[in-house]
Amino acid sequence: MTTPASHPQPYAESAFESAIETDLLASGWHRYGGTYDAALALDTSEVATFVGTTQNDAWERLRSSYGGDRNTTQREFNKRLAREIDQRGALDVLRHGVKDRGVTIDLAYFRPGHTLAANALDEYHANRLTVARQLHYSPRDPSKSLDLTLFLNGIPIATVELKSPLTAQRWTVEDAKRQYREDRDPNELLFARRALVHFAVDPDLVFLTTRLAGPRTRFLPFNVGSHGPGQSGGAGNPPAGNPASPT
Repeated sequence: MTTPASHPQPYAESAFESAIETDLLASGWHRYGGTYDAALALDTSEVATFVGTTQNDAWERLRSSYGGDRNTTQREFNKRLAREIDQRGALDVLRHGVKDRGVTIDLAYFRPGHTLAANALDEYHANRLTVARQLHYSPRDPSKSLDLTLFLNGIPIATVELKSPLTAQRWTVEDAKRQYREDRDPNELLFARRALVHFAVDPDLVFLTTRLAGPRTRFLPFNVGSHGPGQSGGAGNPPAGNPASPT
């Protein structure tokens, strides 16, 4: 019997995507709302939500400096944010924020070293993590999409290509690597100046790279070892469904 299109086969890549998305949402992530601006490589709605929720006074001062119009303020700030990331890099912007018309806007809150105070983690917990499936990232080729894209407060920080050897094509993590090397233009804004890391993933193995360079892209393993974290063992991960226990 043919499986209905609305119910993907359990080993299809779409089911793999869905399982990861479901787990992230259950952990407090947000589902992508369709507001990615490919020309800026930012989720502009998520940027506005984070800033408005955490820094309303600063945002109102910035809005006043732009004449009070909300849409103009958001549009101009997003352009300024994009320029700052282009010039300084996404990590520096996340760490130090952006100054626009004399108003400093933070773009992320990092976990403080000391958390004894009752509200010490309030800012940290205000960060908005978003997962997008099949993001159409390219303004030059709108047909191209990524399996998963991960955002922090509207700034894309990671991309993921998933492969499943249990499909008819029997694709593995090596095919995900090849896709990054051969089918992902490293000059695309998302790859060149936004995302900090790119993951190639199948059900057994994970590899990462911090820089796409076409055929010269180098991947490093991102696995816990055959006996699990902290246990002496071989390369890779424990067998699926049979997590290793400490010896």
